[in-house]
Amino acid sequence: MVKRLLLLLVILLIISTTGLYLYLEKRYPETKPMTSLKYFAEHLLIPHAKLHKYVIGFLPYWQLDTMQYLRPQDLSEINYFSLTADSDGTLQTENQGNAERGWSDWNKQSTKDFITKSQIMGANVTFTVSALDDTTIESLLDSPSAQAKLISQIVDQVKNRQVNGVNIDFEYSGDADAQYVSEFTDFSKKLSVALKKQNPKTQLSLSIMPLSARQNDIYAFTKLVPLYDRFIGMSYDYYGQNADISGPTAPMDGFKQNKYFFDVTTTYADYLQYIPKNKLIMGVAYYGWERAVLDGRILKSKTYSPASASNYSAVISYARGREDKDLLKNKCKWDTLAQETWCWFTDKQSGIDHQAWLADDKSVQARFDYANKLNLNGIAIWTLGLDKNYSTLWNKITASF
Repeated sequence: MVKRLLLLLVILLIISTTGLYLYLEKRYPETKPMTSLKYFAEHLLIPHAKLHKYVIGFLPYWQLDTMQYLRPQDLSEINYFSLTADSDGTLQTENQGNAERGWSDWNKQSTKDFITKSQIMGANVTFTVSALDDTTIESLLDSPSAQAKLISQIVDQVKNRQVNGVNIDFEYSGDADAQYVSEFTDFSKKLSVALKKQNPKTQLSLSIMPLSARQNDIYAFTKLVPLYDRFIGMSYDYYGQNADISGPTAPMDGFKQNKYFFDVTTTYADYLQYIPKNKLIMGVAYYGWERAVLDGRILKSKTYSPASASNYSAVISYARGREDKDLLKNKCKWDTLAQETWCWFTDKQSGIDHQAWLADDKSVQARFDYANKLNLNGIAIWTLGLDKNYSTLWNKITASF
C-alpha cells in the first residue's frame, strides 16, 4: 500500500513538473524552460511583496550589469530604458554605423532571461520608447506614415517579447506649436487603441518633465489622461549636469522662497491640476551630482563654464555616496528646504573645490513619505542598480509601500 502511494506521488510529481515545464516553455519562449523552472522555484521561496502602491524601477541598458543586485519581488514593474524612436518611425537598431546599445542590449539573452525572471517573480515588465530632441519629435508627428510605422513596431515588441506594456518618453523642449500638441494627442490615441486591441491588459504610461504642466510643450493633459494608465513625473535633475550653479538634484521646496528656480512640491501641485492621483507616479532619484565649484563652502556656489578646463560634473550614485571617503561627515550639511544632503571637498589633484548633492537614506525616505502624503499612485526609481548591493533602500520600499 505504501509503495503504491509513493508510486502515485512520483507519477503525479512527474505529470505536474512536465505540465509546468510545457507551460513555461510556451509562456516564456525566449528563455530555456529549465532556466524558467529555476526562477519559478526561487519565486516559491521568495514571494512577491504585498505592495499597496505601484513601484516602478527604471533599468537603463547601461545598468544591466547590476541585475544581480535587483529584487523584482519588491517591485510592481521593471521598465527597460530604452528603445529609441527615429524620425521615420523606426526603432533604431544602428547609430552611426554601430549597433544601437538600447536595441542590442534589449535583445541579449541575459536581458530576455531577466525579463522572464521578473515576470515569474511577480513584477510587470515594460519598456520605454524615447525621442529626446525636438527635430525628431516634430518629424515623427508630422508624418502619419511614420506614426503608423512606430505604433506597429511598438505593438510587435510588446507581442513578441510578451511584456506588459510600454512607456513613452518624448522630451520636447521649449514652446510647441498647437499642431504638435494636437498631433501628439492623436498619436497617443492611435497607440492606445492599437495596444489595447492586441491585448486589453497592456499598460501605457507617459513620462513627463517637471515643468510640463506649466510650459507650452506637447502635452494636452486633459485629453491625454483618458489615454494613459499612468503618468510618471521625472522630478529630478532640477540642477543637472550643465547647471551654472551647484544645486540640489530634486529640491523638495525652495521655489516660493526664491531659493531654487523650481521644486518638487510645486511640480506635483501643477500636475495635480490635470492628472488624478490614482494615475500619477512620483519619480525618485537614486543619485546626485558632483561638480567643480568656485567655493565649495558656499551653498549654490557657481560652477565653471563648459569652456573652462576646470569644468567638471559627474553623477554620484547612492552607493558611491556611502563609499566615497572624500565625502567627510564634517563637511556635509542637510538642506532643510531641499531635503537633500550636500558636501564639499577639495580635489587633491587639481586643488579645486567640489560640491556634491547626495541621494542618501534621509533624502530618499523624504520623497517616499511625500508620495504617500499626497496619496499618489506610487513611485518610479531612476535608476535601478545605483544602490549596488546595499539593501537599505529595498527595505525602505517594502516598509513605505
